[in-house]
Amino acid sequence: MDSHQPSFIVEGTPLAPTVHIVLPPELQEDAKALAAENVHPAWSKGHRRGRHFVITTNVLDDISELADYARVGIEEPEPDLSKRKRQALQILLDRANRHAVLEPMGVCHCIATEWRDKPLPSHKAAYKTTLELRNRSGSIKNYNKA
Repeated sequence: MDSHQPSFIVEGTPLAPTVHIVLPPELQEDAKALAAENVHPAWSKGHRRGRHFVITTNVLDDISELADYARVGIEEPEPDLSKRKRQALQILLDRANRHAVLEPMGVCHCIATEWRDKPLPSHKAAYKTTLELRNRSGSIKNYNKA
């Protein structure tokens, strides 16, 4: 291989894509608070782009953090969780799922295991990602018994 050619391989794997995830307005203040607390580096990667708050990353662990935050907020909601914030969490989970394969970890957590070759198309029903993760983790049975 010619040393002057740009390399698209880092340690034997293709470079990760750079993704831009727009946070719903209901989650922007939470994201800023999490960034201030240094909970995870993903939250500090957020920035304003016009009227939107966008997290830009090429690290799969950042997608895991966003998806896990959303799933925990949906499956173990705060007592005062509004319908709008619940929908915002479902949208965030769906947007993370578009770019990476999410696998459930127990009843309320998930992890991004690999990048998708192409982002999935968005669909109007963001709750479908939540239902898919519930079905794969078997937690839907727990909800029916409660």
